Amino acid sequence: MIRLPKILIQVPGTSANLGPGFDLMGLALDLRNEFEFNFSKEITESKTELKNGQKLPFSVKEDLVYQAYLSYFQKFLPSVNPPPYHCKMTLTLPLKGGLGSSASAIVAGLSLAREVHKRMEPNSLPKEPDFIQFLAEFEGHPDNTLPAYLGGFVFAYSTFGEPLRYFRKKFPASVAIYVLTPEFHVSTEESRKSLPKSYTTADVIFNLSRIGAWMHFLDKRKFGDLLVGLEDKMHTPYRIPESSPLFGLAESLKEAGIGYCLSGSGPSLLMFLERKSVKTKQTELEEMVKKGMLASGISYQFRRVKPDGLGVRIQTK
Repeated sequence: MIRLPKILIQVPGTSANLGPGFDLMGLALDLRNEFEFNFSKEITESKTELKNGQKLPFSVKEDLVYQAYLSYFQKFLPSVNPPPYHCKMTLTLPLKGGLGSSASAIVAGLSLAREVHKRMEPNSLPKEPDFIQFLAEFEGHPDNTLPAYLGGFVFAYSTFGEPLRYFRKKFPASVAIYVLTPEFHVSTEESRKSLPKSYTTADVIFNLSRIGAWMHFLDKRKFGDLLVGLEDKMHTPYRIPESSPLFGLAESLKEAGIGYCLSGSGPSLLMFLERKSVKTKQTELEEMVKKGMLASGISYQFRRVKPDGLGVRIQTK
């Protein structure tokens, strides 16, 4: 067996949808999960554990790193048995928090498999477009895995079996980003069940126009375009109904003219301030969040984050 090095993989968190871009748009954030993989001839079975020694927050069957790792070999190197590994994880992203924890595991598993492939049979590596296509297919929609892999803002789509199409943009530095993560979980699968089966023409046109505003914001960097671009009628109203503990806060943010959107299916919220107004508005925003969360009786974490422009990072030792 070829000797494999220790492989360290860091994957940024992501926020998908970003308002109107349901299953289309995503942004990488500088919150990272870290995966350390060790190989040796003494390791006969793959094993995953947390670096801090705590119990894994998911079952073996739910280990997306391992599932992605095996799937890569089945797709691109079926004649080779995947070498077993020991993985130690440092998890920064909340599970089922809407910040791309599942995508980080998928990107880590597929990136690990490609690193192993590179050392075992370098002449048969898949081309980058084929790897990215598989990355998107594994998730089922590309709005988390692609920004996690590529970094930055990514718009991606694939229709009726056509090849994946995407473009990447740098998120403007003129905007400050904040993340609110309430301490309750939302299953993406369950959340999707709350969405309607069809939409009115008016709502579809509304969202298309807001995606246009997003593109103009990325091009011209005008904060007013972002405020318009964050509006949505396809999933946000159904995921933050009046009964939601986030509803009151969302209404307050709207009244204050502070940009916000659900991160993925939630419950995390992204909030945006124009950087030049941070000194005058950040305290107001913090108080608004505190008041909204106290009213709902839910613990939370609130932090300022930056866009991640690099995507997955891979080191070997």
